[in-house]
Order: sequence, then structure tokens, then C-alpha cells
Amino acid sequence: MVKVQFDHQVFSFQKFGGISRYFAALSTYLEKSPDFDHELKLLYSKNAYLSARNSIFHPRSESLFFQKHLTYFLNQKYSERLISLNDFDVFHPTYYNPYFLKRIKKPFVITVHDMIHELYPERFPKWDNTAARKKEVINRADHIIAISESTKSDLQRILNVPDSKISVIHHGLFNNILVGNEGKGFAFHIMEDYSFLLFIGSRKGYKNFDRFIEAAAPILHNNANLSIVCAGGGSFTENELKELERFRIKDKVVQISATESELNELYSKALFFIYPSIYEGFGLPILEAFHNSCPVAVSNTSCFPEVGGDAVVYFDPVDLHDMNQAMQSLVDSAELRKKLRQNGSERLSVFSTKECMEKTAAVYKSLV
Repeated sequence: MVKVQFDHQVFSFQKFGGISRYFAALSTYLEKSPDFDHELKLLYSKNAYLSARNSIFHPRSESLFFQKHLTYFLNQKYSERLISLNDFDVFHPTYYNPYFLKRIKKPFVITVHDMIHELYPERFPKWDNTAARKKEVINRADHIIAISESTKSDLQRILNVPDSKISVIHHGLFNNILVGNEGKGFAFHIMEDYSFLLFIGSRKGYKNFDRFIEAAAPILHNNANLSIVCAGGGSFTENELKELERFRIKDKVVQISATESELNELYSKALFFIYPSIYEGFGLPILEAFHNSCPVAVSNTSCFPEVGGDAVVYFDPVDLHDMNQAMQSLVDSAELRKKLRQNGSERLSVFSTKECMEKTAAVYKSLV
């Protein structure tokens, strides 16, 4: 039996998110497999995909002890202790902090989700050291999982990683892993009275939200009952509100927080989902949209053609006219939206969660 040790990192800073959902799915798979044992344990986490047994302290505690940065520090100390015990066969860190390198005595594998920090350093704060940390971990890793051929290509081009050291393992949907009762959806007035375009998650930098707003503004002006819903990503910043005012669409763009079940409802009721990022490593929201029969308009860069295939409408993310025309085609054509729903359902079958888990398990076995 192979024992896999995970660490705290992504579960210390994510409540929801694709990376923590991926590792929680791996944990669930290994728990059910007769060939594996594993450990995923933290002192404290508010992550939505972990059960109470993964945290020593109750996740609802509001003590000052559990403030964000202190939580990360204490969880890391606990992970260091578990690594020092050496009671595992393979280590799989959940992000790129190299804190474990001085303690690790067993093989470890790192999953590389994208190379955005290396390709677009100007879009991150000067103090951000993710790229340097990632390089150190990748150079020391016994094996690397890249979540797309696009990410593998970037890895090899930027860091000269040999082909034999990388396995490309596409993500699956990773649904049905939420812990507890998350609610059965919500009543949101814009769903009842208006059609809306859906934007998901962070709006910073390479997510290209500013160009999207500029490209969408004329469409909103010409369609009285059309709005934009931004789910997640935090409240609009002062600069974002100024931009919405500048394009005279402030009253037609809303930001809301949404749980996973609520997000599924948003996908299912949206006119279409828009994903204008300059770059992504995989693009899990595309699969989420396919799963909820939501048409998709997406950038034609990086991993997107690899994931979207013929089931999405593509546009150049730096060409405002091209983005506008892609969105307009979906607004105008119910037939196109119907076709994309059908193609999306077929495309989703290409990205099997079971296959992702089995291939990752095979990597673990190869390192023992």
C-alpha cells in the first residue's frame, strides 16, 4: 500500500477554489482506494471541501488565534512536523512554498497549474515571490504533473524541464466533493427579470476584466434587459466602479458572492459565460459551464482551445472588437447557444475525473 502525504498550503489560503477542490478530490479518491493510504491534516481550515476530521480545531472557531496569517504559520509548523515523521511514501505539496525541502526524505511530486507568474510578472506585485519559489520546488521535484499540454509547453520553454519528468494529466470536473449542507440555491432578482452574462472569480490583471467591460458596454446599451453578473472576486474596487461609470453601465453590472450550489444556478440561468483571461493553465470554469448547459465565450490563447475544442466561441482577448463580436453573436443567436450547449455536453466527457485520479495514482506508484 502506498501512503501519500499532502500538506496545508492551499487549504490555508482558499475557502473555495479550483486548486483546493483538485486536492480534496484526490484525497477522496485515495480514501476509497485499497491500494493507497493518505494523510491530509491541518490544525485549522475554513476550506469548503474539507471535513471536520481534516482539522484538529473546530472550523467555526473565531478566536484571534485563527487570524489568517497566524493560521497559515501554525498550519505550516504542523505540516513540518508531519513531514519530519517520515511516515509516508510520496509527498504531494499543494502549492509552491519550498519550506519542506530541508526536511523531505521521500520522493515528492508537484502539480503545476500554470506559468502565469513567469509569463506576466508585470501583473503581480514586486514583492510576489511565487515564481522563484515555484522554480526551486520544480527543480527539486521527482516528478511534475502539468494540468494541460499548454502548461507543459510553458514549463519546458521557461524552465527547461525534461520531457521524462512531466506527466500531462487533465483536470476533471471534481464536483460532488463539498462538505455539509451548502444550501439549495438562492433567489437573485436579476435572474427573474433580466438576461445576464456571467463572469466568474478574480478580476485582477491577467483576468482581463477591464477589456471585457469595455467590449461589453455597447451590447449592454443596446439591450435594455441584459446585465452582467460577476460572481466572486470580492466587491468592486473604487477604480472598477469608476470604469463602470465611465462606460455608463454601473447600474447594469453587479457583484455577488456565491457558494458552489449557487454558482451552478448562475451558470444554468446565464445567457452565456464569458472567460476573457489573457492566460490560464487549464480553465476549470469551462467544464463547470459545460456541466450546467451554459454556452461559453472564451479567449483563444494558452490552454483554452485544448479545453474548449469546438464547444465554445473564441475571441482575441486583446482585441476589443473581436471580443465584442463574439459576445454579440451569442446574444443574437439562440441557435448558436443551443449548439454550444450540445457540444459542451459532449466535450465534457473528454475530461474524466476518474481518469485524472487514476493517472495521478499511477504517478504516485511510479515514485515508490
